[in-house]
Amino acid sequence: MRGMPRYMVNLIELTHVVDLLDRFANRRIVDKALTVAGLDRAMLNGSKGFIPYATEAVLVEAVAREIGERHLGAKVGRYFDYMTYGAYSIYVLSAPDLATALDRGRRAMLFIHPGSEIVLRRTATHIVVGRNSAGFAVVGHRHLDEATPFVISQVAHHFLGTDWRPDWVELPDVKKGDIRELERLTGTEVRTDCKIPSVAIRLNELLATNPGAPDSAKTLSLGELGALMEVSPMQTTIEAVEQMLDISLAGGVPNEKTVSRFLAISPRTLQRALKAEGTSFRTVRSSFLAKRAKTLLTHSETSVDDIARLLGYSDSRAFRRAFNQAAGMSPSEFRRTARPL
Repeated sequence: MRGMPRYMVNLIELTHVVDLLDRFANRRIVDKALTVAGLDRAMLNGSKGFIPYATEAVLVEAVAREIGERHLGAKVGRYFDYMTYGAYSIYVLSAPDLATALDRGRRAMLFIHPGSEIVLRRTATHIVVGRNSAGFAVVGHRHLDEATPFVISQVAHHFLGTDWRPDWVELPDVKKGDIRELERLTGTEVRTDCKIPSVAIRLNELLATNPGAPDSAKTLSLGELGALMEVSPMQTTIEAVEQMLDISLAGGVPNEKTVSRFLAISPRTLQRALKAEGTSFRTVRSSFLAKRAKTLLTHSETSVDDIARLLGYSDSRAFRRAFNQAAGMSPSEFRRTARPL
């Protein structure tokens, strides 16, 4: 997807982060931050897919500034529930040992953070596990970096016990005055001469076996994992736009400018990317609305007028004209022919 955001985040993570932010700030502040990030709660309600990682960073930064909490990312990371990832977390935590779990997390990273990667660096005594988003620079990225060691550590906790702590964590771009507080939060030494947020695990600890259930995911392929999570990493700009339309539908169908904002790119960049794929925003949106309308007409009793409103049409006559143009028949005719006798 040339011109599209390289780093994305799964909406199940973003939804959980919003829930955690509600612990540290009142709902009004979090709602305001969602608006700043171009989001609202309705967009996160049961939605599947991805949104730019920059959006999550802006969201956390907006809340942090409002409540005056410099290390909000670290505090959110302390309460992050790894099981939120669903099938991904089961796939990782059902590994026979910690080494295999870390490898599974690395290979399946594209289902929770497309564009980022888990990096394993070996020293004489440790394996240093980090999340690399090379070149990722946006307001608020520091908060996401500070949360990363806590999320990675939860994998180790499963195999080594909840009292386990890494021998040190690595956090880039940390000011000297912040080190002591971050060491208090992480419970270990913080090293800053690094490029990516990481945790240090002793080599002998990698042999720790799974104390839980048998390895039910032993033969699970990455394709099967994607199906269980009901997501697949986006490959085209068209897919990205359709996903943003789907996510935002609860608040009304957005225009090109709004979708561009959701994707953290300029409208012109979006236009060029869609043109390179032989289409336009207007065509993609019309096709999306027609598919959604066909689904509602086939599988629900919702009236044509109500469907028009659900799809963002202020005038049901405009919806009927658009549908007729896309389907070659009126909505009522399609409903009669589409439903089984």
